[in-house]
Amino acid sequence: MGSYVTGSDLDLAPLPPKDVLLSLRTGKIRPLGGVKGLFSAINKQPHQGKVQLTIQGFVGDERQYIHHLSPDNAIHQYDSRHYEAWNKTLPNREHKFKVGAFGENLSTKYLSESNVCVGDKFRLGPDAVIQVTMNRQPCYKLNHRFEYKKMSSLVQSTGRTGWYYRVLEEGEIRVGDGIELIERINPHWSISRLQHFLYKDMNNMKAASEICELPGLSKEFIELFRKRLSDGAENMNERLQGNFAVPWLSYKLIEKTPLTPRVHKFIFASEDDNTDQTELQFGRFPHVRLRFGPDSKFTRAYSVVSGDMRSFELGIAKDDNSRGGSTYLHNDVKVGDVLKIAKGHNSSRKDNNQPMVIKRHIFILGGIGVTAFLGEIRALQQTFAEIEIHYAVRERDEAAYLDLLPPAKTTLYAKNEHQQLNVADLVPSPMNTQSPEAMIYCCGPTSLLEACRAQTKMLGYPGSHTHFEEFGGVKTGTGNPFEAEIKATGKILQVPAEMSLLQVLNEAGFEIESSCLVGNCGTCIVDYCKGEVLHQGVALEDEQKETSMLTCVSRGKGRIMIDC
Repeated sequence: MGSYVTGSDLDLAPLPPKDVLLSLRTGKIRPLGGVKGLFSAINKQPHQGKVQLTIQGFVGDERQYIHHLSPDNAIHQYDSRHYEAWNKTLPNREHKFKVGAFGENLSTKYLSESNVCVGDKFRLGPDAVIQVTMNRQPCYKLNHRFEYKKMSSLVQSTGRTGWYYRVLEEGEIRVGDGIELIERINPHWSISRLQHFLYKDMNNMKAASEICELPGLSKEFIELFRKRLSDGAENMNERLQGNFAVPWLSYKLIEKTPLTPRVHKFIFASEDDNTDQTELQFGRFPHVRLRFGPDSKFTRAYSVVSGDMRSFELGIAKDDNSRGGSTYLHNDVKVGDVLKIAKGHNSSRKDNNQPMVIKRHIFILGGIGVTAFLGEIRALQQTFAEIEIHYAVRERDEAAYLDLLPPAKTTLYAKNEHQQLNVADLVPSPMNTQSPEAMIYCCGPTSLLEACRAQTKMLGYPGSHTHFEEFGGVKTGTGNPFEAEIKATGKILQVPAEMSLLQVLNEAGFEIESSCLVGNCGTCIVDYCKGEVLHQGVALEDEQKETSMLTCVSRGKGRIMIDC
């Protein structure tokens, strides 16, 4: 490092070559990582046309954290070469580490923390002038973004942080514009050298004193280093770890038993003796989310058969067309393995608080869909309610949990015995569509769910008298064709029956982030502004569904307007 106070020739930062803008991105504030109450604008979308750059940053680019609203944080740049390094540091995460993943506005080929200095002024495009203010301070949101609990600390320790600019002169910017250093006022203070005193030599008060006087430095960093001079080095744990508890807890698989040729019983027990007592019990229609596989690349939701958050049972079918998740659980997960599991959102249905008179509860189930309502069926039996259960399977010996259903009230339909479940025969016509006497429940393959939705809608059932559960299969996200209008451009995208909205958006160049592909994690969320959305998946609360949708599983009806 050379002299750590007044810079020596060893500290003199190299001059960066003239560079070209490879990527220009802006983003909107959205929920992050499936964690309730956690929001970020880190998921930014690329632009090919001109974007107006103002003193506050690029038009359309939102910033959620209050300190990021400062003009000193107007633009974030990240060295595109870091992604190759990240893929070596944390292999098998190529889908995570690609340009744009760190929420940067700008990417170029040659600029880096080692050749960019505090106070550097750059000409960006034909008119704009921007000035380097500080490095990015990594925070706990990166842990959620990359699904790696030490990510923020790793970004800090490696120095792969990126840096911020303030805007001195505004202008229109587009990909391909040049970016060129026009003035260097602190040649000994590269971003890398600043990071050294910020994160490593934290008690060097001579350096802190000098840093406070650097022309061009952000107000945030001036205040930070002045506070160090008076109070000593700050505690970084809250910034790096956050006060949002990661919902994933450790559970050990204590039993794995085959129930049918395709279904296994999995019983998990908590590894944490201090489980929150207020979170022990499940609500109606309970489910949990599992994160597993190499580098936790799978995220799946499963209905809870029985138990509470201390120990519970799941029934998991091996999908013939598995995306990898159910196959991994059946073939690779062994008794004694520890998985990360999170409690699913509680049902927000208001049925119990409404003056409804339900005389019949009709369950229409297909295959492993039986697990979605076992708890509800148990509860209804205790009230002596009138229950009908229609359970469709391929073969009789594939009827998992048949022994938990009341025999006198259960009709089994085995396909190999030419027994056909016909939804039209099972859903009664209501005498009063405002308050039908029957409640319809359905869970199973997409075809069964679609048939049941169509039938109840045709007969005029209100939403309060139907309940559908879907956790995703190979055809998840497909359905009737619709159109999606992009709010920012007015462009209309055709979403065919065999493709999800996520696929169409990515083919159109929007680069929507995704992870689970079955509506469990919330990574692929976009805002929707107009039209009717058929929501699927479990990642969104009802309140979020009013303005957002999951592009991997949810579909529009007719034409909808979305904002990416």
